[in-house]
Amino acid sequence: MPLANKIAEKKAQEQAPRVNPGIDAKLNQFIQENPDLYGYYQQLPKEHLIRKLMLGKMQRSETTQRRNHEIEEWVEQHPEIKTKVEERIRNVPEANRQRAFLNAARTEAMTQGMHPPRIQA
Repeated sequence: MPLANKIAEKKAQEQAPRVNPGIDAKLNQFIQENPDLYGYYQQLPKEHLIRKLMLGKMQRSETTQRRNHEIEEWVEQHPEIKTKVEERIRNVPEANRQRAFLNAARTEAMTQGMHPPRIQA
C-alpha cells in the first residue's frame, strides 16, 4: 500500500468519532427510557443544539475559572502555603507553571483540610 493511501486511511480514522461501547449502551438505554426528551432534541435545529452544547462548556469553563481564582486568592492569603507550593513547582517548565501552581495549591488546601472561601457570583 502506497504511503499516501496509508496517510489518508489514518487521517480518516482520526476524524471518525470514537465510540465507547459501554457509554454508548448506557446512552441508548437512556434514550429508550426518555423518548420525549430524545424527540425534543431531534426537532431542534442544529444551531440551537450547538448553542446548548456551547452553553454547557461555557458554564463549566466559568466554574473552573472562578474556582481557580478562589484558590489563587486563598494562597495569597497564606504566604507559608504559597512558599510551599512554589517550592514544589520550581522545576516545572514555565509553560506549565500556572496549571501546576493551581494543582499544587488545590492539593495543599485539601491536605490541610482547608477549603478556599466561596465567592458568591
